Amino acid sequence: MFKKCCALVLCVLLAAAPLAFAEPVPSDQFFTRAKDALELLAKGKEKDALEKLAFVYALPDDSDEAFLKFVKDYLPKLDKKTVQREVAVCYWEDVSKLWLLAVPISEPKDDDVMALVLLSEDFETFTGYAALSWAEVNEGTANSEYVWWNVEYDPGTLALYAD
Repeated sequence: MFKKCCALVLCVLLAAAPLAFAEPVPSDQFFTRAKDALELLAKGKEKDALEKLAFVYALPDDSDEAFLKFVKDYLPKLDKKTVQREVAVCYWEDVSKLWLLAVPISEPKDDDVMALVLLSEDFETFTGYAALSWAEVNEGTANSEYVWWNVEYDPGTLALYAD
């Protein structure tokens, strides 16, 4: 009986080992929070956006007011008519040792489209923010070992409509 129990425990441990060493993966909720916040910011609902993001700021000088000023200064083309909710990408940046979650503010048809970039240590909390061009985001994903697309941008997708 003891050998059977030990064998069962060993099998369970071996089966669970790959999960223990697996890389963390961002959840759909992580992407959704960022997209929802971007949409709320575009609609002028700053308080609701801040609640979605629930920043745990890494720097003592950062605050919700500083973030809202940053959005106005660095994402001036954020508009409720052009904000997109489809494309988002999360990637690891070795320099900062942080996950960067980038959501372009409009359809990223060209490299000049700006993206709201949220910084995270754990796929749960946002600790900072930045604004990068889509070209910079693409460069970051190309240089990263770990990249997760919520929905990758594909400008060649055809839409079929029934008659």
